[in-house]
Amino acid sequence: MNSSLCKHFGVTHSKSRSRAVRIGSYCLNAVRSVLVAVFCWCAIPAYADLLPFPLSANRRGVVRCLEKPVVYEVFLPSTYSTNGPALPIIYTFSPGGGGMVGDMLLTCSRLKIICVGITGPHNDNGWDIVMRESDAVTRDIRHRVRFDPSAEFAGGFSGGGLVSYGFSRFRAQHVAGVFMMAGWLGRGAGYPTYQTIDRVLTNLLVARARGLSDYGDWVMAPDSNYLASCGAVIHDEYFVGGHEVPSDTVKSNCLVWLLNQRIPAGPNDQVNASVQASDWRTRVAVGEKDAVLRECVLALMSHPRSWIALEAQLVLDDLMLDYDSFRPLAVNDLAAGDFASDLFYYLARGAGDGSDWPRYRSALKSLTGITGANGDRAGDIRNLLLKYTYPAPVLRSATGTNSDRMNLWFSKDTPGLDYFLEGGTNLVTDAWQQLTLPVLDTNTGWSTEFDLASDSERGFFRLRTSPSAGFSPPFPPQ
Repeated sequence: MNSSLCKHFGVTHSKSRSRAVRIGSYCLNAVRSVLVAVFCWCAIPAYADLLPFPLSANRRGVVRCLEKPVVYEVFLPSTYSTNGPALPIIYTFSPGGGGMVGDMLLTCSRLKIICVGITGPHNDNGWDIVMRESDAVTRDIRHRVRFDPSAEFAGGFSGGGLVSYGFSRFRAQHVAGVFMMAGWLGRGAGYPTYQTIDRVLTNLLVARARGLSDYGDWVMAPDSNYLASCGAVIHDEYFVGGHEVPSDTVKSNCLVWLLNQRIPAGPNDQVNASVQASDWRTRVAVGEKDAVLRECVLALMSHPRSWIALEAQLVLDDLMLDYDSFRPLAVNDLAAGDFASDLFYYLARGAGDGSDWPRYRSALKSLTGITGANGDRAGDIRNLLLKYTYPAPVLRSATGTNSDRMNLWFSKDTPGLDYFLEGGTNLVTDAWQQLTLPVLDTNTGWSTEFDLASDSERGFFRLRTSPSAGFSPPFPPQ
């Protein structure tokens, strides 16, 4: 794997030619009367139901992710149970870091909402940390905690509110609503105005709370107009005060509105999704990964914020962890549109930021099969490839029956690359020459066919790649 020059494959005229991930376990438990700090380092086994979690009902504590050395804070309400009714969940962000479990504790306790504080992000430390920790924490939660996927929310104060908006974009298939406390979308007033990549999924619920004397009140109307243009549904609460966290009453009003406005799961949704997930896993075990991948992506795109989307994401977690078996999958026409492009771009970005290389490469592979996107991720994808490199394509060959015609082809494993075919007759003394040939080039494949020189007895070909030029609008400042 490299960033600018793919592996060279010498090809003559006549012929062409699971990794298991194991993580050691280490657990350290420190139990205190009020705050429990628990650190566990283990592998996520495939196809498990809920994995063990160190906290129980009515407890608050700091937990380390199973797969990554990322910690987060969490509060489980008194009615939490792994085999009882699934509870709503909110992921929180603070401008000073540490999440907002403390600020939200009483309100979430009364409303029976699981509260998660993603602790690393804070003002001015960049989106890489937001995406790295959000990717790790949300995966850890969905493997270990029972929650209602129709009631997944994000919330934050000030700069944490800005991050919660971002969270709703890179988890668009799962987040039903945002609780923004004195925050904004991060656009306008000297920053680039609203951009196409600021899009949010239709029917995103946005509850906003702001003090009457808050100096940031000017952003409310422009943000409203942009969010409405995306199909978001907005509810505003004002309170006496400035740029500050609202009272528990205001918090409660906003969270109750989010709960009441969401589309709840049907009575059989959880059971039906569980049955479908069992079917997917059984079929993966007997080699039907191509079909299962397509069905999971379809479920995510067509049934967001649902039990089936959650189960599809869990299966996708496991499929993408084994890149050696994911790479050969046929991903042509895997999905269409900007939100499909966003889904796998953000999976790639979160995985890259977290050094989760199998899932990073699997997400890049998936992106080659996305059609009908408007192209506003081109620059973002280029930046990913330059920053984290990418898998080298494997150039394959075959000759015609009379050995006078050459076919060269490869399956694309990475989006956003330019390809240059070069040839030579002597690997020791000849300089590689770029060849200009008719090429069939699609999202997922590349091929060419040409006549061999009649006076040539041998020859070699190689493929050189580089990330394509591309532009994407800037992320909001964080």
